[in-house]
Amino acid sequence: MKNLINHLKPHWKWVIIALVAHFIQAFTTLLLPTYTSNLVDVGIQNSGVELAVPLKMTADSMAEFEMLLLPEEQELIEEHYTQDGNGNYTIKSSVEENEEMMTALSESFEVPLAMYQTISGMSEEELAATAQESDSSEVMDLSGMRDEYVEQMNTLGPAMVHSTAIQSVLEATEEAGGDLSSTQINYVLTQGGQMLLIALVAFGGGALAAYVAAVVGAKVGSTLRTKSYEKVLQFSNEEMEKFSTASLITRGTNDVQQVQMVVTVFFRIVLFSPMLAIGALIYVFQSQISMSWITILALSLVGVLMGILMSVVIPRFKVLQKQIDKVNLFAREILTGLQVIRAFGRQDLESERFDGANQDLRNSYIFVGRTMALMNPILLLIANGISVLIIWVGSHRIGDGLMQVGEMMAFITYTMQVIFSFFMLTMMSIMIPRAIVSGERIQEILDTPLSINDKEDVKVIESPKGVVEFDNVSYKFTGADNNVINNISFTAEPGKTTAIIGGTGSGKSTILNLLMRFYDVSEGSIKIDGVDIRDISQKQLRDIIGYVPQKAVLFSGTIESNIGYGVDSLSDEVMHESADIAHATEFIEDKERGFKERISQGGGNVSGGQKQRLSIARAIAKQPKVFIFDDSFSALDYKTDASLRQALSEKVSDATMIIVAQRISTILDAEQILVLDEGKVVGLGNHLELMETSEVYREIATSQLSQAELDNYEEQFKQEREGE
Repeated sequence: MKNLINHLKPHWKWVIIALVAHFIQAFTTLLLPTYTSNLVDVGIQNSGVELAVPLKMTADSMAEFEMLLLPEEQELIEEHYTQDGNGNYTIKSSVEENEEMMTALSESFEVPLAMYQTISGMSEEELAATAQESDSSEVMDLSGMRDEYVEQMNTLGPAMVHSTAIQSVLEATEEAGGDLSSTQINYVLTQGGQMLLIALVAFGGGALAAYVAAVVGAKVGSTLRTKSYEKVLQFSNEEMEKFSTASLITRGTNDVQQVQMVVTVFFRIVLFSPMLAIGALIYVFQSQISMSWITILALSLVGVLMGILMSVVIPRFKVLQKQIDKVNLFAREILTGLQVIRAFGRQDLESERFDGANQDLRNSYIFVGRTMALMNPILLLIANGISVLIIWVGSHRIGDGLMQVGEMMAFITYTMQVIFSFFMLTMMSIMIPRAIVSGERIQEILDTPLSINDKEDVKVIESPKGVVEFDNVSYKFTGADNNVINNISFTAEPGKTTAIIGGTGSGKSTILNLLMRFYDVSEGSIKIDGVDIRDISQKQLRDIIGYVPQKAVLFSGTIESNIGYGVDSLSDEVMHESADIAHATEFIEDKERGFKERISQGGGNVSGGQKQRLSIARAIAKQPKVFIFDDSFSALDYKTDASLRQALSEKVSDATMIIVAQRISTILDAEQILVLDEGKVVGLGNHLELMETSEVYREIATSQLSQAELDNYEEQFKQEREGE
């Protein structure tokens, strides 16, 4: 989790924008249920009348109403109402426009208006009986009943008192000729317009938050892919051995995607849901504290459900990612070795291997999917059950006058907001562990220490010549008991060819890897122009070296881009010259677009020999001081091999040539041949010298060449020496 937070730190400005957007969205969303409640309770039930203040009353109604008022309340009538020529009472416009004054009047008139509504529904006999019980001598003098009625009204609840008082206002207004329909329409339109505006603001906040979430998610994903890719590019062979290629691909794609998705959802849910839940809980506990136990019950049920699901699903996530690695590994092996698989008729076997890994992955996905699929129906069951419970409890409170219908609707909405907010947070708590697993796998790449590092005070070789010196070099792989090579010493000079030959596993490729600093020597030193290669930067070292691997590697693009791969700006002259030396011009010109011809991924649309020649041209175009050929002529026929090496010796005569070869005919002309056997030098010299001094070399030579060929070469060699 810490790593995920660290990845968000560079985007703190976006986080602030998201917080503001979510606050706006949450605040406006929390307002809407209250407006809905008002539309039901006021707009529909009370015809748009909010306050228990009659705007109009007939003289008769006012006379009856005043009998229920206390002296100070009667003074309010005289102060705030005017009487027209017909005797009707109308509230003063200055009072009607003053919200505070209207609220104060409503509080004063609410009880007498409710009492008035009750009394107006009584028959004369009931009224007389009520008056007699209150010891009043006059039937219409009912002021003495007020205290007793107040007690009765209090038992009904404030909602019932307010609703009853509003009914008095409605009847009085209608009796006085007031237009209730226009009042109701105006109220509904006003409230509806405000709701629409609030909804639009909430939509704007949500849209902004969604945009920020998408942007930050994409940025985090892009950053992780870039960082992991750049780190892998710095890996030496030792680091690459810790991760399989399939695993690195999974980590750079699927794992990054998991983190990116969670970051996006984090900005949409984790920042928004707590705000919404807290706001809804504040409403629940402030307005309907007696029903808050229902919300607590709902949260408890959701918590239990999520706890069970998390304990079942989360352990599967680590297994899931490893299974994806395995599927990618098999897929890569099958696609890479497709021709071999077909040649040996092992399609069914490979299909079974892949199907086994695929079935395991499928079963894990199905298990997780089925478990997660239970969440929605169970959550809906809880939500609907809680709604029914709220309606059942709320209906009793409505009957008791403690709640109105609209308030119950708002309570249901707020409770659902709390439930779904916590549900979404719990969903995130299920997604986050998988993202944490993916983040750890990515961080594993980023935190892997590099075994090959430049020193802080690197040396610079001015005008490098290319003299390569191995001084008692030994190397042992990490964790191995024995050295791969032991006490290797030789010097390769410019203008001369140094060849390395030996049996399989003798250490030939290890020497090249050490020279290119893909590994660092365990003992001894490797120097270029007298400077230890560990003291110079890796960039300069590899600028000095032109490398042609045993297995030619081409990149998707064009022939031109592949030849110029190691050069920042390749001139046409150098490109054509490099192709000529590598004997690639002939087949390039046969292509329809020449040097602009497309090269498919891995060079699949050119032959092995053509790939090899393009790889050689790429190294030549770099114009290095040291050429390394790792059995790079094996895909060429003997004639092309000899001609190409002749062209190399003529055109790049000032460079140091180091050639690893299996074919002895490739290295017969080398000024110096290094013979390896089990990691040790068992021969050093030219061909004739080694034929006399090295049994290993002699065995290799006689196994590949006939005695006549050896004698012929020996004669030519002697003639060349005499000519010199």
